[in-house]
Amino acid sequence: MKNGFWGFAGLFLCLGLSACGRESALPAAPVATPAALEAHSQEFRREVIKVTDGVYVAVGYGIANSIMLEGDDGVIIVDVMETLESAQAVAAEFRKITPKPVRAFIYTHSHPDHIGGAPAFLVPGQEAPPVYAQADVARNMDKITTELQPIITRRAFRMYGNLLPREEMVNVGIGPELGLHEGSSIRILRPTQTFDDVMEDTVAGIHFQLVHAPGETEDQLFVWLPERKILLPGDNFYKAFPNLYTIRGTSYRDPKAWAASLDKMRALKPEYLVPSHTRPLAGAEYIYNTLTDYRDAIRFVYDQSIRLINQGLMPDEIAQRIQLPPHLAKSPFLQAFYGKPAWSAKSIFSGNLGWYDGNPSTLQPLPPDEQAKRMVELAGGEEALTRRIVEASQQGQHQWVLQLTDYALLVNPDNDRAKQARIAALKTLGEAEANPNARHYYLVSMRELRDGLKLPDRALTPKPEMLRDMPLSIFFDGMAVNLDAEASADTVIKVAFEFTDSPERYTYIVRRGVSEVVPQLLPEADIHVRVSAQIFKEMLARLRNSALTIAKDFEVVKGNKLEFVRFMRLFVPEES
Repeated sequence: MKNGFWGFAGLFLCLGLSACGRESALPAAPVATPAALEAHSQEFRREVIKVTDGVYVAVGYGIANSIMLEGDDGVIIVDVMETLESAQAVAAEFRKITPKPVRAFIYTHSHPDHIGGAPAFLVPGQEAPPVYAQADVARNMDKITTELQPIITRRAFRMYGNLLPREEMVNVGIGPELGLHEGSSIRILRPTQTFDDVMEDTVAGIHFQLVHAPGETEDQLFVWLPERKILLPGDNFYKAFPNLYTIRGTSYRDPKAWAASLDKMRALKPEYLVPSHTRPLAGAEYIYNTLTDYRDAIRFVYDQSIRLINQGLMPDEIAQRIQLPPHLAKSPFLQAFYGKPAWSAKSIFSGNLGWYDGNPSTLQPLPPDEQAKRMVELAGGEEALTRRIVEASQQGQHQWVLQLTDYALLVNPDNDRAKQARIAALKTLGEAEANPNARHYYLVSMRELRDGLKLPDRALTPKPEMLRDMPLSIFFDGMAVNLDAEASADTVIKVAFEFTDSPERYTYIVRRGVSEVVPQLLPEADIHVRVSAQIFKEMLARLRNSALTIAKDFEVVKGNKLEFVRFMRLFVPEES
C-alpha cells in the first residue's frame, strides 16, 4: 500500500513533463523592441475619453489616469494624479464636461502617482469631501514618505528617467512620464472613509462597491458599479506585463493574491473596464478574455517559478528559463513594457525563500571590496583586468563589461578606461532596451557616472499644508531610521516632546544606538522641550534651519538647548 501510494504520487508529480525530470521545450517568446516601445506611446495620447454615459477617464496627463463618475448632483473622482499641476489640467477638462461639484474621492491604492492632487478638483472654498480608501492606504502612504523616502526616491528617479533629456525619453510603460519636476507640488487629502474587505455606498446617486483586491499593492481596491457593469481595477490591470516586482524597490507583491483579485473581477463579467493606467476597454467577452490572459500570465510565472525552485534552481537560473507560453507572450496586454517575467521570477524566489539562494558560497560571502580585490588579483592585476574590460567593450559584450567594471571600479574608482567602458556599456544597453524601467535605469546610471548627475533624496519639497495633514508619529518613525548608531553608541538619553498645538506627547529614548519612542511624557526624561508640532514637522522636513529653529522656537522645560542640539545631531542623515 505504501509503495502504491508513493508510486501514484510520483506519477502525479511527473504530470506535465515529457518525461519525469525532463522539461518539455516551449517556443521562444517574442522580444519587445525599442520600436515597439515607441509605438506603445500611442496608448498615452492625451485626451479625456468618454467610456459611457457618466464615466470619463483622463489619459496622458501624467503617469496615471484620473476617472470621473458623474452622478445626479455631483461627481466622484477616482485617483487624483501625482501632482497638483497635473490634477489641475485634468480638473479643467472635467469641468468642461460638467460643473457639478466633487462629492467624494476614491483612492485605488497608496502609490504617490494616484493621491497627490485631490484639492485641484475642488472649487475655491469648498470643504474637502469624503475620501474613500482601503484601511492600509494611509499607513503605506506614510511609510513611503518617511522611512524609505531617500532610497525609493533615488531608485524611482533612475527607473522613471525624470532627469533624462527629452530626446532620451520614450514613455514609462504605463504612462507618458512621471510628472514630477522642479516646481511641482503635491497635496494629499488623507482617507476619511476606510474599510477592510468590502464597502458599499451611494454618493451623488452613484451606487458603488469597493472591494479589497491585493495585487500591485496590498492596499489595492477595485471599484464596481453593479447596475452598470462598470469595473475600475486600479493598478491590478494595465496594458503591459504587470510589475510583479518593481526595480525601484518594493515589498513582496504576492502573485497568487494578484491573480485571485483578477479572478474576482472576471467573475463580475464587466462590460466596461477603466484602468488607472492605459486606456479603457469595452465589451464583456473581450474584457473577460483579456483579464483571463492577464491572470494566467501571473499564475504561469508564479507556478513555474515555484516548480523550478523546488527543483533546486537558483534565482538567475530560474529567471533565464521563465518565458510566457506563446499565446500569452503575443498578447498586446502582456508585452514587457513595465514588468518582466524574469524579474518576477527572482522576486518570487526571495518572497518565498528569502535572500539566501541555497548556495553555501553565498551564505557568508566576502565583503564586496575584498571580493573585488581578489578578483582583480585573479585576473592578473588591475592593468590586466582593464585590458579584458576594453576587449569586452570592443566585442560588444556590454553586460560582461558591467560585471567586470563592478570589480575594477570598486578597487580603483579613478580607473578611467574602466569607467569609460562602463559608460559605453550603460548607454548601449539603455538604448537597446525596450523595457522603459530598465532603459531609464541604464541611462540615468550612465549620466551619474559620466556627468556627475546627483539624484535627490526626495522627489519634492513638501509644502507646510501637506505636513500639517501628516500625523506626528511618522516623523518620529523617520527619526528612528536616521539615528546614527555609531555616533550614539555610548549615549543613553530620554527626551520628552510636548507640543503647543497638539495633544500628542512623546518621549524619545536613545539607548546605545537603539531607538524607543514612548507616546507619553516620561517624568524621568533628561530633556523636556516644548514646541509647535507644525514647526517641529517643518524643521524635520528641512523647510526650516534646525539651528535657528531650536534657538528661536523651542522652549526647554528641562535640561538645556546645547544638550538638545547634541541630541538632534544624532539624527542627521548621511550624505549619499
